[in-house]
This record gives sequence, structure tokens and C-alpha cells, in this order.
Amino acid sequence: MTRVHDETVRITRRALLAGVAAIGFGALSATGPALAQTLDCPPPPRVTMVDGVEPANKKIGVSVAYLAVPFYANFKTGLEDGAKQFGFEYDLLDGNLGDVATELANLQNFATQGYDLVLLTPSGEGIIPGIKQLNSAGIPIVEVNNRSGFGRDDVEVVTYVGADDVEFGRLQAQLVAEHFKGSEAKVAYVMGFLSSPAQVLRAQGWDEERPNHPEINEIARVSDDFDSAKALAVTQDLLSRFPKGEIDAIVMQGPEGAAAVDFAQRTGRTEVKFFAGDYPADIRQLIHDGKMVGTVNQDPYPQAYHAMEAAYLHLMGRDDEIKKPNFLPLPLVRADNAEAIPPAWGC
Repeated sequence: MTRVHDETVRITRRALLAGVAAIGFGALSATGPALAQTLDCPPPPRVTMVDGVEPANKKIGVSVAYLAVPFYANFKTGLEDGAKQFGFEYDLLDGNLGDVATELANLQNFATQGYDLVLLTPSGEGIIPGIKQLNSAGIPIVEVNNRSGFGRDDVEVVTYVGADDVEFGRLQAQLVAEHFKGSEAKVAYVMGFLSSPAQVLRAQGWDEERPNHPEINEIARVSDDFDSAKALAVTQDLLSRFPKGEIDAIVMQGPEGAAAVDFAQRTGRTEVKFFAGDYPADIRQLIHDGKMVGTVNQDPYPQAYHAMEAAYLHLMGRDDEIKKPNFLPLPLVRADNAEAIPPAWGC
């Protein structure tokens, strides 16, 4: 992992309030204003249930640090399908936007009530004491979508299921380089939660890949906490600080940029190109319409489903069949293939 560094922009209260007012909702809500739906919005594909699978008949505890984020809507569907396929009961608890005290209380609850296994989406390394408590209680853990314990020597985690976030960062840099075709690109890099392991690893991948594309000139590094209102405020600040000719692109780590793209369009800053991470319906529409260049598609559904599958294999004594880690595909979506690829959520 690499230390998050470079410039951090202070967002003024005035700018943040303007962002909230402009999009009409608060933190971590819907990802942007209503868009003209020129595309059909099919639901993402789901697995086909297989008959004859011996049910585990076990109880799973699930703790998700940021369950209120829209990304996790289809994650819940993956949990439901996985539980049905493999014969689990499960309880899903919210981590209260990454509040470590809440996350630790969730894990303590699972430990004291004797759950058979825990699926964990942690906010960061602050959750390690809870993982140790589960280890002491003999309750196995599978990390999914985000990781803090997997790969460490001081705790035991069966596996991690989700994106290779270092590769995610590399792919974003490659997507930017592909678009600008060797021409200089003055880029603002917008991060999510600074303490999130996913964000730290994505920044690592971005920083490792950029030397392969010297035309990418990072001119600012800021944070929006994966929050739509803050993303809008950050964009307003960047476009104010960098007039035409001084900024070419804004690269965001999540799907929170729809309102920011709309603001740039309405204020005549169409020369600034936007890149996203993740792939909800509104980002798909923006890519299709040419208002956003592309994104890295991290689909939440298979992450949750395959985490349930890993739990099943472990509890059935089939650990030799578990991928450790299980990195899932990260397809790139651009204008030329957006119509053919269903959104990962948001329909």
C-alpha cells in the first residue's frame, strides 16, 4: 500500500451547502439528478440457481461498513441469492457509514451469539480488534468488497472476495491515457474515503501506473468521501481554480459524479472530461451520451454471491476449492459498449 499524499483541497462550507442545495439531497444518497432515459434499464444479470446443492443449514452474520451507500443495493440481492443457493440464514447489520464503534459492536454481537461465520465489509484497520475477537471465538471470517484483515499475519481471514483495487487504480490511469492518446492531460484525482483500504489501494495502482503514461499530469488530489454533494462541491472548486486550458480531466473513484458532470455541462465546461469508478444506471447514461468518458465496472452482486459461496465451501470442509483471494473481473465501460452492458445497479 502507498501513503495517500499530495494536495488536499479544503472545501468551504459555502461550497458544500451550494452542492447540497443544487442536487436536493444529502450525503450518500442517490447519485445524481434525473436523466433522460434514452437507454433501456435492464436489471443486472443474476446467477441461475442450481438444484441438488446440499444446504449448509448455517447462520451467517454480515456487517457492511457503508450499507447506506447506493452501491450496496444490488449487493443485498447477491446476499439473498447466495443464501438461497447454499442454505444459509443470515443477519445483515449496517456499519453506520464506517463508524468503527458500530462495526466493532456488530462483530461482538456475532461473537457472543455464536454465528457460524461472518461476512465482513470493513471500513479499515480499526476493525482488527473485532476480527481478533471472532478469531478467539472460533468464528471464521470472509471479507468482501473491502479488506483489512486478509493477508495479515496477526489475524485469520478465510479469503477476500471483490475487486483487486490496485488493478482498479491502474485501469483508471489506462482509461485516461487511452482517451488522450499521448496528448498532455492535466488531471484532478478525486478520492473517496481516505482511510478506506480500497481507496488506499486504488491510489497505489494509480500512482504505479502513471509513470507508464507521462502525459498524465496530476494537478490536484482531493477527496469527496464517495458523496454526491461533496463531489459537486469539489468539482465547483476545481473548475473555479482551474479555468479553461488549465484542467483537462477529473477522475473520481466512485459513481458519485453525476451532479458534478451536469454542473460542468450547464456552466460551459464541456472541455473537462470525467472518469468514474463503478457503474450504476445514471453513469451508464452519461457515458452513452458522451458526457462522461468511461468507468471501471465493479459489480456488487457477484461479490456478495461469491462471498456466500466461499462461506459455504469453508463450512462444508472444501477449503481447497476457495480462491484466496478471489479477485472478480473489472471490465471497462466506454461509449462504444455502454449500451450492451447492463448497469450494475440503479434500475
